[in-house]
Order: sequence, then C-alpha cells, then structure tokens
Amino acid sequence: MDNKEVALLKKALERQKKARRQAESILEEKSRELYETSRQLQETNDRLENLLSEKTSELEGVFVNIVDPYVVMDLDTNVIRMNSAAVEFLGYDHTKEPLNLSTLVHPDFKEYTLNSLNQLFSAGSLKNYRARIFIKDGSTRFVQINSSMIYDKDRNPIAAQGIIRDITGEMEAEEQIRASQNRLSTLISNLQTGVLLESEDRKISLTNQMFCDLFQIPVPPDQLKGADCSNAAEESKHHFTDPEGFVKRIDEILKSKKLVLSDELEMKDGRILERDYIPIFSDGKYKGHLWTYQDVTLRKNYKKNIEAQKEKYWSIIANMNLGLVEVDNEDTIQLVNQSFCSMSGYSEKELLGSKAADLLKVHEKNLIQKKGKERLKGKSDSYEIKVLSKSGEEKHWLVSGAPRYDETGKVVGSIGIHLDITSQKNLEIQKEELLSELEASNKGLQEYAHIVSHDLKSPLRSISTLATWLHDDYKDKLDEAGIYNLQMMQEKVEGMDKLIDGILKYSSIKSETLEKSPVDLNTVVNEIREIIYIPEHVNVIIMDPLPTLEADATKMHQLFQNLIGNAVTNIDKEEGIVAIGVREEKDHWEFYVRDNGVGIPEEYHEKIFKIFQSIGNEERSTGIGLSIVKKIIDLYQGEIWLESEVGQGTTFFFTLKK
Repeated sequence: MDNKEVALLKKALERQKKARRQAESILEEKSRELYETSRQLQETNDRLENLLSEKTSELEGVFVNIVDPYVVMDLDTNVIRMNSAAVEFLGYDHTKEPLNLSTLVHPDFKEYTLNSLNQLFSAGSLKNYRARIFIKDGSTRFVQINSSMIYDKDRNPIAAQGIIRDITGEMEAEEQIRASQNRLSTLISNLQTGVLLESEDRKISLTNQMFCDLFQIPVPPDQLKGADCSNAAEESKHHFTDPEGFVKRIDEILKSKKLVLSDELEMKDGRILERDYIPIFSDGKYKGHLWTYQDVTLRKNYKKNIEAQKEKYWSIIANMNLGLVEVDNEDTIQLVNQSFCSMSGYSEKELLGSKAADLLKVHEKNLIQKKGKERLKGKSDSYEIKVLSKSGEEKHWLVSGAPRYDETGKVVGSIGIHLDITSQKNLEIQKEELLSELEASNKGLQEYAHIVSHDLKSPLRSISTLATWLHDDYKDKLDEAGIYNLQMMQEKVEGMDKLIDGILKYSSIKSETLEKSPVDLNTVVNEIREIIYIPEHVNVIIMDPLPTLEADATKMHQLFQNLIGNAVTNIDKEEGIVAIGVREEKDHWEFYVRDNGVGIPEEYHEKIFKIFQSIGNEERSTGIGLSIVKKIIDLYQGEIWLESEVGQGTTFFFTLKK
C-alpha cells in the first residue's frame, strides 16, 4: 500500500473516530435528557398517586359518613366495608361476622341479581337495582341499589361499592295502587251506576255494562272505547220525556264545565235517572269529563211512599193522646206533639230548644240520666216517672223510650212516648187503701166468725141436750109425731153445727197459712175412706197411682174429702162407683173424681162452687163443701170444672200446679 492510500485510510479512520465521538456525545446528551424526563415522569406519577390516594380517602370518608347505608364488597360479594347506617339497616356487622350479600337476596330475585352483577362487572356501574332481601331479624325489605366498581392503579377491578335505599314503603304503596286500580276497574265494571268517561275531544275513554243497559246499547262496553260522543245527545234523546230539554241541558253543562250533581231525568218508560257531571282538569287544563247515571226509580217511589206514610203517621201522632218528645244527645228538645204540650202544661214554643231535664221537673233525676246513657248504647225500655206540670200539679207518666238514629245508623238522640197514668195511679193508691181496709175487715170478720161460732155452738149443744132429755123422759108419753119432731130438731141442730164448721173452714183458707210438706195423695184417699161414711154398695177406687205433692196436708184432706163425700152422697145406683185418677202435664197435675150418681143439671155447673149454693132442695147440704174445694184449688193456681149427665153421673176435673 503506498503512502497516498495510507494517508487516505488514516483520514477515514479519523473521520470515523470523530463521528463516533460526536455520536457518543449526542447519545450521552440524549441519555441525560431521557433520565431527566424519566425522573420528572416518576415525580409526576408519585404526585398523581398521592393525589389519588388522598381523593380516595376523602371519597371513602364521605361514603362512610352518609346517612344512607353504604357497603363495599369484593368480587365474590363478601362485605369488606360498611357504614353504621348499613349495620343498623341490615342488622349485620362484618367486623364481627362474615357476610355475603348474595345470601340476603330473596329466592324470587336470585336470577335477576345474577344478571345485575354481570352488568356491574362488565359496565362498571349499576343503577336502580331493585330486589327483596332478608335482614337479620328474618323480615324482608325492598331495596334500591346504585353501585359502581372500584379499580386498582392498573385499572383492574378489585371491589364494588353501593348505596342502599329502603323502598319497602314505596313498593307497598305501588302494590296498593295496582290493587286499587284493579279493584277500581272491577268495581266500575260491576257498578250499578252507569259510567261514561269522555276525553276532551268527546271520545269515549271508559264505560261499563250498566251504562249500556240503561240506554239499551246492544254492544259490550269494550267496543265503545274511542267512539265519538259529539252527537250522542241527539241520538239518545228519544229515551226521555223532554227530548229537547235533555239536549239543551247537556250543551249547557259541557259549555260551563262546572261540577253538576243529581240532575234528575225522566224517561218515557217511567224510569227516573239521576245524573252527575264531573269535569277533569290537570294543571289547570281541561282533560275531559265523567258522566254517571243511576236508576233511582225505586228510591224515588220509596221516598214518596215514605213521605206519604210519614205525613199520615205524623197526623196520627199529632192528634193521639200519647205525648211524643224527641231530644238530641244533649237532651235538647227537637220535636213535641200537642198531647205532650197538654200533659206538661208548656207550649210548643217553650219546649223546643230547651233542655228537657231543666224544664220538666222530674223527681227521679238520676233515673233520667241513666236512661239517657242507655239510649246511647241503643237500648229501649219502659219506665214510670213522677213529674210536676207547669202549674205545679203532680203527674205520673209511663214512658216508652228508644234511641233515635240518623241515616248512617248513628244514635243522634232519643224518642219518648208518654202516657199520663195519673188517674190509674190514684186508683191504685185507692185500691191499696181499700185492700188494707179489706184485710182489716176480713181479719175482724174471721175473729167475729170464731166468736159467733163459739156463741152459736153453746146454745146448739143446749138445744141438742134438751131434745135428748125430752126424748128420754117423755118417749113413753109422746106419740109418733112428737118423737118425729124431736128427731127433726136433732137433725136441724146437727145441720146447723155442720154449717158453722163449714163457715169456719172456708174463712180459714188463705195462702199465708199454707204449710208445705210431702203429701202422698194415695195415703190421703185411703185415710178418707176410713173416716167418712161410705155405704156398703159404694166402692171408692184409685184408678192411677196418685203423686206425692209438696203441699199443705190439711188442705189436701179437705179437698179430696169434700169431693169424695159429695160423690158418695149423690149415688143412687144399687152399685155405686167413685173413681179417682190423675194425668201428668208439663206444669201441673190434672185429677178427676168420677161417680155414677144422679148427675148435675147444666144450670148448676157454675152455681155449685159458690158459697151457700146447693143442688135442688137437698136439705142436708150446707152449700159450702164445693166452695171450700174451689178456694183450695185457687190457692194452688189450679182450675176446676165438671162434666155431668143427669141420671148417669158426674166427673169433677181439677188441676194443681206442680
């Protein structure tokens, strides 16, 4: 290689070294710039991370302290953070027990919840999630949740946070609204009132079957929806007794757009309809109107009948002898009739508006207050009161009181019917005085009867003794007529003695002297058969076993002895039978004493039970025996009667209360 080439090579190497040095210098400069840039980026990143951390802490502080429940969960729905509002609402505390939110979801919302979580994880947020959940006490709540994802610095999802709002009340309200809408729809469909809802342009929005029936429209309500009602009045006016008036009235109502209630419409077929018009406004703008039609024919006719009946009965009440008063719950007189004015002595003007208790001077004030309280409870009854009339005269009234109701069934006062019983009361007082005098008189008569009987029996015994002596001393000297006369004297004395005994027995029969003890009537009859005279040709037979009664033994002996003795005495047959029997009834015993004697004529059937009354010319009868029987039976609240046929016999029936 020559020098020239060597020189060229050296120059090339120098240029290469120079270029390398320049490149190294540039590279070094760029490295320094890159380092500085990297350092600045790191500082900036650190500042951003610090700022992000500060902002995240601030945000978490806000969420933790908000009023609504706030929850943070991991990607498996485990709670990792919750505020005090969430603890209080859910009843769980994640710091004390693990809690997975998916376990709180009601089974009906499981699938919906799964889809919502997928949306949250994919989109990063979830708005207005609604579901039913269980809280710790076992009850359920409806909640609405708005949530968002939480990412790390590399934008990787690490958790989710959400705010919970309790919407149980709202959901229940919505459910009630839906139920109300369903009920309203059903109600309108089944109403006994015709309903027609029109829009602002007179198109049918809603109607029901009753409306179609009232106006004889042959299509179902659903098919009328959307129909134009602009000419409906003209088309239906032929149903009414005043067609042109019907059309004119509708035009007036629609023009004024004001509420109209209880328009009355008379139809040609005799029906009467009641119509209401209700305009509908929203934010002050007219949106349509509602027509309702109701068939009030029966009500109108009923009302007319009621008015006629009321007028008729009020005319009767106004003129009857019973005093009528109506008061309210404050005892203020609302209505009176003329009879009450006459009874009280006050005029209608004085009575109306006055307090009844203040104006009418009632002796029993507490009784009136008590009855007023009972009226408020709906009770009706009758009672007596003593009052002073306006003139100061003492009156006795019989009051029939009853509560007075309004149309809703609420007690609004009371009504009283007053009968003036002053005269009857005075008669009762006189009666009591007479009874007292009669009792004293009877007592005196009984004492007199005992005294008289004693005084009478003494001379009777003397007469009987004298007759016996005359018979014994002069029977050899007296002829048959004399002896007969002495015997007749003895018989008359004996009859007089029986009469006195009968009077004493009759006068001594009274309820206050009755004693009670078990009395076997079979024994009573057997004892009577032993002590009274029964001829050999007469048989006294007990047909049925007789009961044992709680009664006065002496009175039972008197009762059966008089009946059996009466039967035996009046038997004229060769074979006499006296049959005694009984039949048990619910409240009493029914006895009979039957004989086959002479019988009793019908004209004596009532007479024989009266004192001193006997049959025909029977001289041996005192006329007291059956009177004693009747009096004893009366004491035991029984009855006595007889069936008899002359020549065939007599049956006495009588009852004794159990």
